[in-house]
Amino acid sequence: MKLGFLFALGMIIILSIAIRKRRDQIPGAQKLNQHQIKAQEFVTHGDFHQAKDEIEQSVQNDPENGLNYYALGVIHYNLKQFNKALKNLKQAIFIDRDNWDGWFLIGRIYLERYDYDKATKYFNKAIQLNPAMSKARFGLASILFDRGQLKEASDQYNSIIEFDPMNANAHYNLGSCFLEQEMFKEAIKEHELAAGLDHDNAYAHYWVGYSYIQLNDRKRAAEAFAKSLERGYDGAADALKDLI
Repeated sequence: MKLGFLFALGMIIILSIAIRKRRDQIPGAQKLNQHQIKAQEFVTHGDFHQAKDEIEQSVQNDPENGLNYYALGVIHYNLKQFNKALKNLKQAIFIDRDNWDGWFLIGRIYLERYDYDKATKYFNKAIQLNPAMSKARFGLASILFDRGQLKEASDQYNSIIEFDPMNANAHYNLGSCFLEQEMFKEAIKEHELAAGLDHDNAYAHYWVGYSYIQLNDRKRAAEAFAKSLERGYDGAADALKDLI
């Protein structure tokens, strides 16, 4: 069986945050220029086209500034202009090889195109540069899971949890890896942790119930299905009926 994931790469970086973040990560980086500042203001109001115009002017003034190309990549991604996003992001990482956000976003675009080999390459590079980058590990783990490499996927989720023990999605997805391997006790532990960290996660409770069914504990299964139903997952109602 293939289980539903709470696949969490995270929302795409908003430009106003992205520019500031990259600047802060580069020792001795120059301050934002007026076009970059204006671009941030336009993005704050959802005007990506005006933001693009400002960054393109910044490129004309400073064509060697990798932050400009990274910003353009983020803007084009938000505009769903993915080929242009790739072109600019690749220019950004050519100028700044340590831009792990750029490596990640390229990987994300390839993942969305189901080009797993290229996505893996870019996610791995982002992780190499920043081992704590959970969204790159989520992306890589999703590929490994889809390929049936469950141990390797589990390793990625365990790494996320080491850096961020309160990451509900990592616990949930790790539980899904265990469930796929019919390691039901381990799956229950992780899904219960996920449910405790994310109280609205109806699916975590459902899979707890499913695992208890496999362990012939109908009482605990019913309790878990009831919690899932309370949180809005209608499929839990059918599971409860099957227990009657």
